[in-house]
Amino acid sequence: MNITKLLLAGLFALVTVTAQAETCCEKAKAAGKDCAHPCCVKAKAAGEVCKKCNPDK
Repeated sequence: MNITKLLLAGLFALVTVTAQAETCCEKAKAAGKDCAHPCCVKAKAAGEVCKKCNPDK
């Protein structure tokens, strides 16, 4: 029974870590590029961050 709980806890931790999705802008920045989404390009030209793609920022 303990091994089952341990495996479930490990699986939950793995899912939690992989569920933290990066935004399109963060993915582009990690690749050394600027985000090419039209909404992000428009927001960057206005000196802002796209609220649609980056709701927490």
